[in-house]
Amino acid sequence: MYGREQPYLHKNATGTYVKTPWVDDVPGIQEGTPQDEFHFNNIEDGVDSGNLLGEFLAEVVYKHERQISNVGGEVITRTLKNTNEDFYNNNSAQTVALSVARDTLDYRVDAEIQGDVTNVGDVVIYDKQLNGFKVKYTGSAPEVTLKLYVHGGNAA
Repeated sequence: MYGREQPYLHKNATGTYVKTPWVDDVPGIQEGTPQDEFHFNNIEDGVDSGNLLGEFLAEVVYKHERQISNVGGEVITRTLKNTNEDFYNNNSAQTVALSVARDTLDYRVDAEIQGDVTNVGDVVIYDKQLNGFKVKYTGSAPEVTLKLYVHGGNAA
């Protein structure tokens, strides 16, 4: 190929390169963001916002992990007996040991009465500890079987 046949050269009489002059202002092109100190120094705000978002999301994940660990629990069945003949003096209290000690006292015990519910009264859960609690009923029934559902407390 000769110089006159090369497509990347401007067509002129000698076939040599013709320099295109630089134009500072091209009509029809929109101006962009100025490249100055004011616009470049805002990167610290973006980096700080990203770090704060990361810390917030880490805390959210930590709290959700704790909630998920509280979902599991244990089921305990106990039979409470009231040996007193006197209606007003119920001695049905029992201490219930947990199979796994809890990390906090923030656990829930739900009681379900099994069988006959006549004269059971209220089921009371009290004196909660990390490794157990006490349970009793307030009625005059001679015997009550309870199914106790223990949830929460971050069991290890």
